[in-house]
Amino acid sequence: MGIGWRIDELLDGASLEDVCAWIENHDDWGRTPAQIVRRFGSDAQAGDFVWTRDTAGRYLLGRITGGYRYDISEAAKKVDVHQVRDVKWAPRPLNDLEVPGGVIRRFIGVGQSFSRIHDVPAQMLTPYLWAKLNGEPLPELDMTKDDVLTSHLDPYDVEDLVYVWLQLARDYVALPRARQRDTPAYEWTMIHRDSRRKGIVQIKTGNDEVDLQALSDARVDELTDTFAFATCGHYSGSHDLVTEVIKGEDLLAFVTAEPDLLPLRVRTMFELAK
Repeated sequence: MGIGWRIDELLDGASLEDVCAWIENHDDWGRTPAQIVRRFGSDAQAGDFVWTRDTAGRYLLGRITGGYRYDISEAAKKVDVHQVRDVKWAPRPLNDLEVPGGVIRRFIGVGQSFSRIHDVPAQMLTPYLWAKLNGEPLPELDMTKDDVLTSHLDPYDVEDLVYVWLQLARDYVALPRARQRDTPAYEWTMIHRDSRRKGIVQIKTGNDEVDLQALSDARVDELTDTFAFATCGHYSGSHDLVTEVIKGEDLLAFVTAEPDLLPLRVRTMFELAK
């Protein structure tokens, strides 16, 4: 793997200290690029996992196997890759349904060439994916499926789990285009397959509670059903204000009964649990 920062004034194989000093003292680059190169060259250790993407947008998972080197060869110039580390790559690329949400978010918007991923679920899931892709013994983690649901799923993955459960367990057709961020009282709109009643759902993760009164007030008419789920189990207001407060045990029973219907990333997280 490698990043750019080509310096024609330095010789092939220049030390990391010389490269970082040159970058930091160069007017067009400066301290931040030097910190990125140092993070790449020395902070990252052999054995660390790395994520990147190919030109088709697929995700590549690798593991660092060698130390830093500065490469100013003609081959390196053709691809503008001059800060280099040896890496063992997983045998196949992955799509966005398989990759931890914390990894995906690091590739959205403006970012740095090389940075540490601090997302805990991503740090847990990455070694598992590596072992699974390489046919190695799978790591065992001391956590239950309830721990996964309440603490380790990405907020978007909790939404997807409830999204699938409502379609299969409660017979609603969920409308993906209705998943909007400008409707603070609920996540998306649904239509029941038989009754044709509308439905809305509010989901909270972490320590956030669902405001059942606000969810009830968001109904456009009496023919709108309301569903709520908080991973912490905290709700404000009477449960009678909504159609159903979804129970965690119902979601976990669904996870056990229908693993093949789960989004791939969600299923893999639950595979980590005892």
